Amino acid sequence: MNGFGAAVAIVFGSGLAVVPDGLVVEQQIPYGELGWPVTHVDGHPNRMLVARRDALDRQRILLLHGRAHRYEGWTDDELERPIADLARWGVARIVLTNACGALNERAAPGDAVVVEEVVDLQMAPGAEPPRLAATGGARAAACAEALSPWLRAVTGRYVAVPGPQYETPAEVRWLARFGDVVGMSTAPEVRAALRGGQSLVVVALVVNRAGWAAGHAEVVGAAARIAAGLGEALLPLTDVAWPEGDGGAAQATPAT
Repeated sequence: MNGFGAAVAIVFGSGLAVVPDGLVVEQQIPYGELGWPVTHVDGHPNRMLVARRDALDRQRILLLHGRAHRYEGWTDDELERPIADLARWGVARIVLTNACGALNERAAPGDAVVVEEVVDLQMAPGAEPPRLAATGGARAAACAEALSPWLRAVTGRYVAVPGPQYETPAEVRWLARFGDVVGMSTAPEVRAALRGGQSLVVVALVVNRAGWAAGHAEVVGAAARIAAGLGEALLPLTDVAWPEGDGGAAQATPAT
């Protein structure tokens, strides 16, 4: 399998799966057919869409609607496989999105946080938890500005926790030492992208104040309300993140 002529892929978190404005879908492939982990969590359709901007555009964009989670019992290799496969196919540029909770006043529900660093607390940490570089500093600020016509956007740090339970107020106070928003995903994908040499932009969409979520249905509902703005913002975001043209796709060569 080749990379479908794509050099950009966008991964969508809980309740966020949209087709960005300006894209036409050519093909849908269930994750199971790709050998990727299939989640049973609501808000994750488990499908990859192959899309392009218009009939004349030779470069495609892959849309990954949903992701599996560590708390479902998947191994690191299984969680990292979609990003690793994208690298093998020649997809050099990745946008990761997720639904998250705000840990402090830096971000509020409805905001987008362009993540500069992922603090990985998904495995038992030592004295200092692993910190994974995500979207670079100046680039993160430019990406936040690109999102701002559609979503209030800031830069910040994302704390990845195991889940599936939501945080108590006491846990929120402790987690706020490490970052600005918290969620149950993204760290394995960032790790895989860094290992594969892929260029990365991480956007966390704030759906609630951490410590006050009623449950996953509330998270998915809040994410769905944000998804429309996300759909409008994603292609402008890729143009800013990778300004070479065609969403940064022009330099990639799909693997065979």
